[in-house]
Amino acid sequence: MRYIIRILSILMVFFYFQLFPQQKVEAPPGQQEPFYEVIGVPVNHTQEQWREQLRRYIKWRAYPEGKEPIIIGVPQVPYIPTYIPLPFYQPDSLSFIAYRNGDITFFDPNCACNDNVEVNRIKNQIALQRAGMEKLLIVRSALYHYYLEHKKLPETLDGLTGPYPSNYLSQIPFSVPIHGGTSLALENTGIIYQPKRLQSAQVWKSMSEVLRIGGMAEPSMAIEPLEITVYESSFLMLVTSGAYPVRSYEVGLGAEQRTPTGIYSIKRKINQPISQSGVYGTRGLVLSITDYAIHGTNMPSSIGRAVSKGCIRLHNNQVEELFSMVSPGTKVTITNDAPPNYRHPNAPPFYLKARKDEETPGIVYHWKH
Repeated sequence: MRYIIRILSILMVFFYFQLFPQQKVEAPPGQQEPFYEVIGVPVNHTQEQWREQLRRYIKWRAYPEGKEPIIIGVPQVPYIPTYIPLPFYQPDSLSFIAYRNGDITFFDPNCACNDNVEVNRIKNQIALQRAGMEKLLIVRSALYHYYLEHKKLPETLDGLTGPYPSNYLSQIPFSVPIHGGTSLALENTGIIYQPKRLQSAQVWKSMSEVLRIGGMAEPSMAIEPLEITVYESSFLMLVTSGAYPVRSYEVGLGAEQRTPTGIYSIKRKINQPISQSGVYGTRGLVLSITDYAIHGTNMPSSIGRAVSKGCIRLHNNQVEELFSMVSPGTKVTITNDAPPNYRHPNAPPFYLKARKDEETPGIVYHWKH
């Protein structure tokens, strides 16, 4: 009798689902924040002039369908060009907002408008996007140089934080927990690392598939691996991603043009480098011509002057920021050319705490300081 009841129960369930088919419930797709593309605009234009220039700009950018960003016009200040993307610039005030549907909201470019809820919301979104894009760029650049050196990617992002000389990064600069595996997080919850998506024929281009931040749209402009350029005639160092400045620093250089021009790379990164006279400051980045380095200094008055034996000097807080951002393999160009006009992205400081295993105790360096 018990078996007959069980069979009848199974038949009842079967016929119920045949008569009343159930709707398949799927998890809602992840909500992705739109990309905000910041551009400089002249403050002396009329709203109609802004509108016309914006139309031309959108036509020139030729966004792929479905990839149109929200365009934010910000007042032009010194060293900022007009109608060029400014991915690492943090605006104090806005001139207009162009939404994807073509609607334009105009603001007073001379007003910070901190009491305007919409302006504050957009400023905060730009700040979050800029910080996320900066971290993404730093880690993608480190992965890129790791691959060029090892012909493979690390199994986890923690592979970038090895002890000297394998210290591509001091820390993984994301605030969410990092876990092992090929996919570190789900959409909208954090970091997505999928090393199997690397394409050896186009290593950098495929980094957009290898490493992503869940919920953050891919930039609407092409970003490139971080590079360093030193402009000797201006005592200026630019850290760039393609055409876009990420940081700018005033530097100290070699007396009598002893800092060699040319194209080099970062060979080693050293925390607390030791010298006989303690002149290297808190960080050192050795160039591929190993008698020379980018390092800190205990003589801040030497910044902006040609007084060293050839090395490139930075203030200690700035060399610590540079040490945090770039990895071994980063291209370094030293030139007598004039720097570009746009060189002041005004981003907040970026700092990763250096580790003890990035030090080289017992080794005394003899760079041309």
